[in-house]
Amino acid sequence: MNNYVQVSCDLYNMFEEAANNKVDCDITFVKEKEEITVSSKIVDLRNVNNSEFMETADGNVIRLDRIVEFNGKPTADINYYQYQ
Repeated sequence: MNNYVQVSCDLYNMFEEAANNKVDCDITFVKEKEEITVSSKIVDLRNVNNSEFMETADGNVIRLDRIVEFNGKPTADINYYQYQ
């Protein structure tokens, strides 16, 4: 089972600021053990069944705890919650 791991407030705030400013973002995330990188605007951040997701302008829906790099910065450097 893939349990959601909460992201830090600092990391969430980075996503929210990018969404509010409607800027293009480079987002690298893990899907089925493969790293995928997309360049797009964040159009929505939402909570579904206690998991947080972002939707990008190109239609990707990405679970926040699967994002490993955001605009060139490793999210592990910002996110104090980690998989155990």
